[in-house]
This record gives sequence, structure tokens and C-alpha cells, in this order.
Amino acid sequence: MIKDILLVMKNHWKAIVTIVLVSACGFYYYNKSSSSQTTTTVMQPQEVERGDLSVSVSGSGQMEAISQVDLVSVVAGDAIAVNEVFVKNNQEVKKDQVIAVLDTQDALRDIENAKLALRSSQIKQKQVEDLYENLTKEDRWQRQTQEVDVQEQQIALEKTQEKLQDYYIKAPFDGIITSLAVEAGDSVSNTTVLASVITKKMHATVTLNEVDAAKVVEGDKAVLTFDALPDVTLSGTISRIDTIGTVSSGVVSYDAEIELDTQDDQLKPGMSVSADITVSERNNVVLVPNTAITTTDGKTTVETSQGTKEIKTGITDDVNTEVVSGLSEGDDVLIETEVSSSETASSSSSSSIFKSLFSGPGRRN
Repeated sequence: MIKDILLVMKNHWKAIVTIVLVSACGFYYYNKSSSSQTTTTVMQPQEVERGDLSVSVSGSGQMEAISQVDLVSVVAGDAIAVNEVFVKNNQEVKKDQVIAVLDTQDALRDIENAKLALRSSQIKQKQVEDLYENLTKEDRWQRQTQEVDVQEQQIALEKTQEKLQDYYIKAPFDGIITSLAVEAGDSVSNTTVLASVITKKMHATVTLNEVDAAKVVEGDKAVLTFDALPDVTLSGTISRIDTIGTVSSGVVSYDAEIELDTQDDQLKPGMSVSADITVSERNNVVLVPNTAITTTDGKTTVETSQGTKEIKTGITDDVNTEVVSGLSEGDDVLIETEVSSSETASSSSSSSIFKSLFSGPGRRN
């Protein structure tokens, strides 16, 4: 009977020990994971160094041909037939190359009429010379009057011959044909755009907000990148910037033209372009992190290990500022830095449990 009781107590003791061990382990890991973390701000010194600093603004826009001319007929009339077209879209042409020829029938008829009028005036001149052969004052008047008429008819002929050239549509400069809109047999008026000619040479036109535009001047350098050509990066120079801004939805913007240093055959008019324009640049100047600088009541200062120093600053970007005076290379400035620390909660309770379990009196047999 006693033996059976001891056996039951022994089995219960094992169960109790197991429960306590599991609870102690859980309590230990709970305490470990509930460590408290704190962040402290401290002032740490940083050495002042020299370096290069540039300030840039950005804009976006499109590529454009430097020149574009729409070709229209200057011949008066509402309907003139196109006799021939000698080019195709995207074809390169030279200055004065014939693009198309309009129906010249009316122009040739005017030339023939002008020739007949001139011939008639010349015949009449001979008649006047025969009738007024005596060199009296009246004779001279008659002769001179007829000479003037001959000259007028000659000028009229030359004008009609010049007008014939209006029926030949020519390229105004070396370029590329675009937007060709006619073919032989079509009828056009003097408001119809037959085609456009653009230069192969292109430039970029980008839009700047009013704050950035105020910093940009002609001659500033720019770096261009293209959505359609991710491997192409080109440099350029600001050649023009709007004097008067454009207002849209209450926002003022200005267009700037960028002349490319080199052309790239992959570029096409209308391609999207992004430009980073350098508006200020300094080399080998004293630099201080922006976070170290404080400006109060118009006075700019930094904290150093020797105390507060007043400084004079130059240009600045998003990270650093140029120091013109007040600091030298090798000086230090104090920078606010956040430092994290952990304080682990006391685990004495779990330690006590383990002690009570394993350093207590031994088991009885």
C-alpha cells in the first residue's frame, strides 16, 4: 500500500517539474523579447573638408527641329492642280530642290500674252520713229513716250516669268520632308500645306517653374536624358529662355531652349527629354553639412568643439553648403546624431525559478 502511494507521488512530481520548466522557459523568453529600446540625440564632431559643389535645376520637354517651314502655294486661286510630286516623307532634300510642281497652264498663257504685248509695243515704237523723224520737241516727246511703253511691257514680261517660279514648290533649306499631304492630281489652294521641311539639327525645349527659371541664364550647361533612349546622355547649353512666362492653372512656367553639343541620329522630333541644368558651380571650396547650420535673425552659425562660430555661406545643394568665411579645412562642426540603446528587463524571476528547481534539496528514495 505504501509502495503504491510513493509511486503515485513520484509520477505527480515528474509532471509538476515539467510544468514548472515550461513556464520558466516561457517567462524567460518573454522577458528577453520585451526589452525596452530608447533613442538619444547626441552631438558628434565632424571634420570640415574641401570639395566640389554644384547646384542644378531640372525641367522636362520635347526635342524639336531647329527650323520648320510649312510649304504652301503662293499662287492665287481656290483650286490649282498638282502636276507632279518628286519627294516622299522622311526624304532628305537640299535647298531649292523641287518638291512639287503645280499646273503651270495659266502662268504660261500669261507669259505668252506678255510677250505679245511687248512685241506690239516694239512695233509701235518703229512706227513712231518713222513718223517723228525730225528732232523737234514734239518728236522727242512721241519717241520717249513710246520708249517708256516698251520698257513697261518688258518689265511686265519679266514679272510673269518670275511668277512661273511660284508654281514650283522648293525646299527653303537642307532638311527632311515631313507631313507630305499631296500627290499628283490633287487640287490645292493657297492655304493648303503641301508638306513641311525640318532641319536635321535639333534642340531641346524644356519647361521650368518660375523659381528655377529665375536661376537659369543663357550659357548654362545642361545634361539631357531621354525616355526612349535610356543609353543616350547628351550635353548642351542654354541658348534662350522666355522673357515672359506662361500661366496655366495659376502656375507660371518658362520655356528654355538647349542647343546640343553633339547631334545623335537616334533622336526624333517630339521625343521626351529631361534636363539637369547647372546654375552654380564651385570647385575646391570648404563644405559643411546643411544639418550643421543654423540661421537666426539673419545670422548664420555652426556649433564646434570650441563653441558657436558665425560663418558666411555661398551656394548650397540638398546636402552641403559652401562656407566662404568663418571655418577652415580641418576644423570640426558638431552634428546632431541619434543613437539607439537597449535595456533588457530583469530576468531575476526566471533565474529564481531555475534555482528553486535545481538547487533545492535532493529527491528521497
